[in-house]
Amino acid sequence: METCVYPEIFLIKKVYCAGYNTLGARQKLRSKKMINLYWPIYKNLEKEIVELSDLIHFDDQQLNVYSVKISELLIRCSVEIEAIAKDLYLQNGGTKENNNDLFFDTDCLDFLEEKWDLSKKKIIVSSSNFFFTNSNNRIFTPLNKANKRGSSGSKWKKAYQAVKHNRTTNLQKGNLENLLKATGALFLLNLYYRNDTFELKKINNADFAENLSNIFNVKVHTWRGDDKRKGSYVKKEDFEECVYLVKWTDDYKSKMNTFSIEQNKHLNELIFKHPKISNYINNNLVEEGKIKQAEFTKFIEKREYFKLLDMEKEYAPMINLAAQKAKEKLNFDWFSPSEFEGILNKKQQIYRLPSP
Repeated sequence: METCVYPEIFLIKKVYCAGYNTLGARQKLRSKKMINLYWPIYKNLEKEIVELSDLIHFDDQQLNVYSVKISELLIRCSVEIEAIAKDLYLQNGGTKENNNDLFFDTDCLDFLEEKWDLSKKKIIVSSSNFFFTNSNNRIFTPLNKANKRGSSGSKWKKAYQAVKHNRTTNLQKGNLENLLKATGALFLLNLYYRNDTFELKKINNADFAENLSNIFNVKVHTWRGDDKRKGSYVKKEDFEECVYLVKWTDDYKSKMNTFSIEQNKHLNELIFKHPKISNYINNNLVEEGKIKQAEFTKFIEKREYFKLLDMEKEYAPMINLAAQKAKEKLNFDWFSPSEFEGILNKKQQIYRLPSP
């Protein structure tokens, strides 16, 4: 049972989430139309790393294994991070010119961190050929401190600089741990560059994100509810760690809002036409033909009228009748199956709705 809360009425809404394969019959990917030069290169790097795992057993004891090949992959991966970070910076409002004074970390990644909280986003090593058991090696935040330099910077970025500028001395830093963290960072940046929207129809789960990588999975914040009194979209504790979030489509959200307003209007009419309440108002809140404003305001704000009703026998039928009237007027029913979509978590306003 998922809960969606609106003023006056607490609506409990069942969501049936059958399992479907990613991009299956009931899931559709809606990508932004643009040339993407980064994704094919990332997938090639990923393929080479998976092939490497056939030669080296990837587990917790092997993270310090290093080689020229691993160093090469680390450098190639980090060069891609530099390029895609600058593109994301320029595409999303960065104002510095794209020249030698534009730095991928302290300028671009720092700018993106401010916008999207990338340092908090977690990825999960999910390849069946990787055998990590330590949770710190399976789940991590690859862009944490990637916008910093020097001793405060991320470990994989310091390793990249070391093997790039002095490979002979620093070859041991070209190891599996740094390669995987850098690859995870590149994976995250590629997802934000793709900026995909997944049309999930009636599915409220994380399956759509499972096949984006042959190495990684990401945390997905599934829909928990919508509450106008708490910023509309109900967020779980791990919201900031999630790369994607599942939400109602804007169109469905707009219909639900309209339905709620219409239902509440009819509900208020039914409540204040109820003989017990109308009699109470006339006998206690009216003086010389005028409403006692302070007392009436308190009566409304404290919802004292509920004390005059049998909540089970009288109030519940009122809600149902108000819902029926709203349904007839709008040709929409809140019992209709929800429509969901998966989008990137960008610290944004979740819903884009027309002005009332």
